[in-house]
Amino acid sequence: MNTTAVLTDDEVGILLAAAVQAPSIHNTQPWRFEVQGPVIDVLLDEERTLAVADPVGRAARIGIGAAVFNLRVAAGMLGHESRGVPNPDPMLPQVAARLFLAARTSPVPDLSRLYGEVGRRHTYRGPLLSRSVPPNVLHKLDEAAHAEGADLHWLGPAEVTELGSMLRRADSDDLHDEDRLHERLQWIGGDRPADGIPANALGPLPARHSLVRDLSAGFDSAQRSRAVYEPDPTIAVLCTPDEDTAAWVRAGLALQRVLLVATTYDLAASFLNQVIERTEPRYQLRDLIGDHSWPQMVIRIGYPAQPAGRTHRRDWRESFDQWF
Repeated sequence: MNTTAVLTDDEVGILLAAAVQAPSIHNTQPWRFEVQGPVIDVLLDEERTLAVADPVGRAARIGIGAAVFNLRVAAGMLGHESRGVPNPDPMLPQVAARLFLAARTSPVPDLSRLYGEVGRRHTYRGPLLSRSVPPNVLHKLDEAAHAEGADLHWLGPAEVTELGSMLRRADSDDLHDEDRLHERLQWIGGDRPADGIPANALGPLPARHSLVRDLSAGFDSAQRSRAVYEPDPTIAVLCTPDEDTAAWVRAGLALQRVLLVATTYDLAASFLNQVIERTEPRYQLRDLIGDHSWPQMVIRIGYPAQPAGRTHRRDWRESFDQWF
């Protein structure tokens, strides 16, 4: 690929403004960016990682992978072919991914068509309609995951029931983990204009036990409403064949492609990752899906039943380190 592109100030702004719209654990936005000619480095921001919920940085690197995919989408809209490389330099372990851009030509079809969804996509934590996702749409989501080297395992009814039991145990463990609760309070609830998850984006409290994640962990606002959630949610486990830091970045690429394709069909998604944030339930989930691959994300997906609040992002300039 010819990497003779020279990015203008406007292009850098478009690219990084798209990148920071990516999802990340608790909306911590654990990335920083450096631009050198046609190359964009995405660095892990250690100050925005979670020592308790994500001690090895797996979730943070998934978030970085999602940001890299948004970079690729914006680059494709601008006419740049791109190639991403996880962990590009053993001497610079803080560089989680590197994106190479080709000279600008015409928009890249498969990526540029997703650009309009970057700003539309957001994590939806409210109830979903009791409306099945059509098989052809599920197939499109499978294709999106495969394009980035990952797979979606769609849970059957018995697996969903077992997952529900696992989620209840994980939620109970969370509520009795003071370190985890303290860390969560730093990022969740209240009014958060730039990062974290504000109270109005948490979704209503479930009126009865449901397969959703209540990130408030018992610290609820008196004004928070209650709702009945869908009884039979559509749930997929995003898996990768490998388990290392590069695989986590690739999982983020696959996750964001899946989410953006889902948004084109007006689908919404949230995450049930409490079963992945601890070692034992993660292995139980791996056994449940009966696969030798590694579960990286648990995605609840469907058609939203009501409007919901959104999380905010820092201005991209706050994550931009330097331009060579």
